Amino acid sequence: MQLQIKLTFATRRYHGRRSEDELEFPPSPVRLFQALIAGSHCGIYDKVHTAERDRALRWLETLEPPVIEAPAVCEAGVGVTNYVPNNDDGRKENRLEHIRTAKSFLAKVFPQGDSLTYRWDFQAAPEAEENAAVICAMVKLITHLGQHQDVVYASGAVSGDDALPDGAWLPVEQSDGDWASPKPGAFAAYQERYQTWLQGKAKDDVPIPVQRTHYRPLNTIVINPPMALFELWRDEDERKRFDPRELRQPAAMVRHAMIEWMKANTSFTNHYGKDLASRLIAGHEADRQHDGAHIACVPIPSLNAEGKADGWLRRVLLIGYGCEDATSQDLFESLADGINGAELQDQGKPAGYLKRAAPNDSVLRLFIGKGQRVWRTVTPIILTGLMRRGRGAEPLIARALKQAGMPEGEIESVAAFTGPIVQKTIHPLDYQIEKNSYLAQTPRYHAEVIFKRPVEGVLVIGRGRHSGFGLMIPCLESMPASFI
Repeated sequence: MQLQIKLTFATRRYHGRRSEDELEFPPSPVRLFQALIAGSHCGIYDKVHTAERDRALRWLETLEPPVIEAPAVCEAGVGVTNYVPNNDDGRKENRLEHIRTAKSFLAKVFPQGDSLTYRWDFQAAPEAEENAAVICAMVKLITHLGQHQDVVYASGAVSGDDALPDGAWLPVEQSDGDWASPKPGAFAAYQERYQTWLQGKAKDDVPIPVQRTHYRPLNTIVINPPMALFELWRDEDERKRFDPRELRQPAAMVRHAMIEWMKANTSFTNHYGKDLASRLIAGHEADRQHDGAHIACVPIPSLNAEGKADGWLRRVLLIGYGCEDATSQDLFESLADGINGAELQDQGKPAGYLKRAAPNDSVLRLFIGKGQRVWRTVTPIILTGLMRRGRGAEPLIARALKQAGMPEGEIESVAAFTGPIVQKTIHPLDYQIEKNSYLAQTPRYHAEVIFKRPVEGVLVIGRGRHSGFGLMIPCLESMPASFI
């Protein structure tokens, strides 16, 4: 059986945020759970059928996270800010500074006539069906989901059809997942939090039991090698930064730190085997194998959604290409833990140190696809062959995608560009590459690739991908007429 809750946004826009500059879409199941509580505890509804209502909410929090049926949406209002009267209590030293407050226009836009549907599976039983019917009655009391302007019309239904719709987003349990679903005890915790707020205390001191999940669109192409992000620091107070044209320098410094740590820890190489360690870390037998098993050191440019960041290199992402079995994955994690705090050297002299960054780093998040079909290069793709009459750059870019593990049949279109197509990125010929390097033997291009299915993960392709060339960023598709 399935409990289905359908939400239609009155303005076809959703403004709910995960952070100040990032929207949460689709909205977390815990948001809907909160909206159910708020709607059914407002006014006279707080006084009637309380036992049935609360029992249904406690039943709902025991169910596994729902499948979410969501349409393809577009993002609007990027970088647009409005200033509105501030509704705080004015208890500030300088009230003039609190007359107005900034409100971002950033929103997800729905196509005309489309809506969200949450689908909880449950075992058919008289008590469960009764609870589901109560939830369906409560759903009609929901008025908002997201921010105050996100007015919704809600309806509920119980169905025996458990087939997955085309627009389904599937939950994947993940300890650091971006979405949250209620767990047993969540309803009681929200009640306690409300009473704490009434007493003038900090309501956030009451923890809410939630299950962290990740949502993935149905039929997504998943790229999931192990990854670890590191920040480059000069000292405790200052980060190191590199000109993006010197892409290979930070990559080489991190690679050197990895090799030095491996040499200094013989127990590490003895445990995992010298051949495996040297192949994955030092790239032995894979230096020129752009599609071989090899831990990549990919410098990450400082970018943001507004295009105001400087594009300089302050982070390096380790990607464990070829780390598919349990032994290789353990090796990768041991290495990542081992080089945390490792010294960086420049021409044999100390030049700073590595510091492991959080996996939800705001810059890295821009480069991790979460179901986008359109991808563009941040650093140019170095082609894996030479062009000739009848074979331009596009077929060679498609070949580089295939060599990186992307099936050729999943590519809808490829467009090559001689100049940058993402803000704060560099012309392909401006990167510093030695003339006698194998990376200088073939052309390099920026590109836009559109896939037939959504892609999730980090995408780096072409020659030199182990040092950061061919790094791509997911992009929103252009807004079709149905959204206007």
